[in-house]
Amino acid sequence: MTHLDQTDVLPRPPETEDPEPARPRWGLLIVALAGLLLILVASLGVIAETVARAEVQRIGVEEVRARLDAPASERIEVDIAGSVLLQELVGRYDRVGVTVYSFPTGRANADLTVTVEGARRVDDAIVADKVSGAVTLTAAQATALLLPADAQGEMRVGFSDGDMVVSGSVLAGTTPVTVSAAVTPHFENGRFSTAFSSLTVGDKTLSLDEVAAQAGIDLSTLQPAPACVAETMPSFLHPRDVRVTDQQLRMEFDVDLAASDTVEGRAPGSCP
Repeated sequence: MTHLDQTDVLPRPPETEDPEPARPRWGLLIVALAGLLLILVASLGVIAETVARAEVQRIGVEEVRARLDAPASERIEVDIAGSVLLQELVGRYDRVGVTVYSFPTGRANADLTVTVEGARRVDDAIVADKVSGAVTLTAAQATALLLPADAQGEMRVGFSDGDMVVSGSVLAGTTPVTVSAAVTPHFENGRFSTAFSSLTVGDKTLSLDEVAAQAGIDLSTLQPAPACVAETMPSFLHPRDVRVTDQQLRMEFDVDLAASDTVEGRAPGSCP
């Protein structure tokens, strides 16, 4: 018997296909580029807004300084609400705030704040829908402004709740006693006046009725003479209200913007 050699036939290995080259992911690339572009545009917008705001504020400070005849050493700040670039495009500013620190008001300095609403330039002039402001005085500034110069060493002004407190020292025999009168401030015809609310002698506070009953003095008839605050301001500022708030005396006023461009408007005001 003849044995035939048998050769095992192995299956051929499967043919492997060449891998396809990786396709670029254009979608992700476009998204990344778009993101970078948005960041660039936003950055440029922020830079442009910052530069424009600084320039407009600088111009605003110069105009305020010129209107008030303020020296270069006077600290002035201008704050613009909203986007400067957008408001420049429409030619109108919704709200602009101006602060002048240590503004001279007669015998004292005070902080002056002004709010301009609807400001826009017409020809060479700036017009606005409304301009208002306020002068705030600390106790020391109120003492210097409101009390006679020869009485300021012996008397001083302070604040308590909504009242001004004018205090000083008097002699009771040979003993000095602190006496203070609390008064409520108000404006009338451009004049600053006060109304007594209480009197404190030493550590005892008396109402007006108690003073009248014990001393026979009607304090309501001893009101201090009204002071013309308008004379301490340029006449284009019109005082309209006064009150005590946050331990300061706050005087509010309206502004005649057109008059601020005139010699007469910059001159001290007057009272009727």
